[in-house]
Order: sequence, then structure tokens, then C-alpha cells
Amino acid sequence: MNDPDYIIVTPAYNEERYIGATIDSVLVQTIVPKLWIIVDDGSSDATAAIIRDKTAHLPWVRYIYRPKRPGQTYYASNVHAIEEGLLTAKDLSYKFLAILDADISLPADYYARIFGLFRKDPRLGIASGIYLTRTANGLESSFHDRRSCPKNIMVFNPQCFREIGGFLPLKYGGEDTCACFMARMRGWKVRSFPEIEVAHNKPPGTGHASSSVKISFKQGIEEYFLATHPVFMLLKSARRCVQERPFIRSGVARLYGYVYAHFMGEKRQIERDLVRFIQREQVSRIFGLNRVSEEA
Repeated sequence: MNDPDYIIVTPAYNEERYIGATIDSVLVQTIVPKLWIIVDDGSSDATAAIIRDKTAHLPWVRYIYRPKRPGQTYYASNVHAIEEGLLTAKDLSYKFLAILDADISLPADYYARIFGLFRKDPRLGIASGIYLTRTANGLESSFHDRRSCPKNIMVFNPQCFREIGGFLPLKYGGEDTCACFMARMRGWKVRSFPEIEVAHNKPPGTGHASSSVKISFKQGIEEYFLATHPVFMLLKSARRCVQERPFIRSGVARLYGYVYAHFMGEKRQIERDLVRFIQREQVSRIFGLNRVSEEA
């Protein structure tokens, strides 16, 4: 059980305030990785210096600098950074692939517990815990869906990752949600486990979006390009109006982003068979009152 037969890939962009804590949390894992690849996605702050300072003595940490590519959105660039990191490990064998963002603090037994869940269920293709977001008021819970895993703490069965072709570099984000749908479409289970909590250290509104309402608006655009069923989107937005701060505005902004995207005149990047699978699943969730089947 203490065999470090896994790798971590971390894309990092201007994370000088947070990456030190992320590194510290990996160093104290009860099972350290065989290889940790940190891809600096064109940072202009002290991210690189912090990585080098804290990991220079560790032979199993590899730092890669990837210059920013013109025309790539934040989301697509993040995926390409992961792809570049994986090229470094193309000749390495490993039992698990972990994706870890550079603003996360993990409990010391995070990977040990996740690997235990994979060993119990050979059909489990993607797994994660859930994250609590650090705010001025301390750690606060975020929405989570047992069927989905956030990319910032995802762990893959490598066979599942290969079968889905990895992450799609989607212009408007949602590559983690898309990966979860693709995995289920190919017969894999996808689960997040709420009993395993991590800390997301970057407060809302301090990343690529400047406020929580703008985040919700961008998430609505993302939902449209992920082919979210209109009725499912309406119900989801209504729920967010009453359960997510800022109340009302959060759900309205998300729905507005979805409608706005409809008139942008851009084609979705996902294939039609995946669109059909997503919408069938969402309709089934509506009529099934959103229950989670242990078989799916």
C-alpha cells in the first residue's frame, strides 16, 4: 500500500501566493508520488522561484516552463500544460494519474484514501474528494456532485484516461466535466467522495474571473458549450438562486451566460454522440429526482 506507483501533473500560472502550500501538502503525503511534474504555464510572478526553492532537493519533482501561446484561452492553455507534462512521463509506467492544481492543500492521506477506493472497485475510472474554499470567513463548502470530480484534485485510472483521450482543450472550460461524461459513456464509474476534504486556497473572484457573479456568468457559457439540456439548465440555475451566494444573482447570471452563449454563433467542440449522451443522462436525472445510482 506504500508503493508510490502514481504520478501527479500540476499546471501552474501565477500561483506565487498558493503554490508553496500545495508543495508542502504533497511532501507530507503518506504515499509520495513516483514523479511530480509541475508545468509553469507562462507565469510572470515568482511561481518558478518558489517551485525551485522548495523542490530542488527532490529527484522525483520535475519543473517545466511552458511559454504562453497566443490565442489560447486560460482553460485551453491549462489543458495543453497538462498534456506537455504528460509527455515527460510517456515512457513511465504507473497505476494512477493525479491532476493537482497549484492552489490546493491536501490532507496527508489524500492519495492513500483515493487509491484504496480504486482498489475496491475496478470499474472506477475517475475519483476525487471534494474541496472547501478558503474565504475571509474560513473554509466554506462548495457545491459538489457525486457524479463529477473537479479537475484540480482528480485521480484517474490511466486506462480510463487513455480511453477518453485525456482532457479536451475547451475554449470556455469544463474539461473536467467533459472528461467525466466521456468516462461514463465508455462504461467507467466516476465518483467524488465528500468524506475526503481538501482546501482550495484561492478565494472566489481572485483568479481569471474578478467576481462571483462573473464566475457564474462564465459557468453558464461553459454549460452551453458542454451541451447542457435547456430544462436541466433551468432547474440547475433555479437551485443556485436559493443555495449559492450571492443568492438570486448567482443563478440568474449562470442562466444568462447560457442564453448569451446561444447567440455567440460558435460551434461546440464536443462530438454529437457525446452531446446525445450528456442530454440523455440529464433528462434521466430530472425524472430520477437527481438520485445517484451506484451502478453508474
